[in-house]
Amino acid sequence: MISGFDILDLIPQRPPMKMIDALVSAGEKSARGHLFIQESNLFSEKGVLAEPGIVEFIAQTAAAYTGYKNKTTDREVREGYIGAIKNLVIYELPKINSRIESEIVVENEIVGYTIITGRVYQDNRLLAECEMRILGN
Repeated sequence: MISGFDILDLIPQRPPMKMIDALVSAGEKSARGHLFIQESNLFSEKGVLAEPGIVEFIAQTAAAYTGYKNKTTDREVREGYIGAIKNLVIYELPKINSRIESEIVVENEIVGYTIITGRVYQDNRLLAECEMRILGN
């Protein structure tokens, strides 16, 4: 767990759109986060976290990673926007009252875009994966 930072210090999103509880690790080109899915989650429906919640969890892991990098170099946390999502595959939707983990890998940074590969796991099972292009942050 990365200490010294509240997750809200690292991301521009605020409740009820906050979809990450903690940034667990951050390397040179990768990061991991986790989220405990509560019934009150904006994207909880029919006992599971719906697809938009999974996509937002990946995006907010990337935002937390960038926010962490910015904070540790005395720069401001800025907003970013999902520019495109490619090859999204959701294998399984996680149940509420459970914890999921995310992993993002920065594949490239070009012309204002950060291109990442994102994956969501639960108990070491791959639940979802995609490529995401994020503008800004």
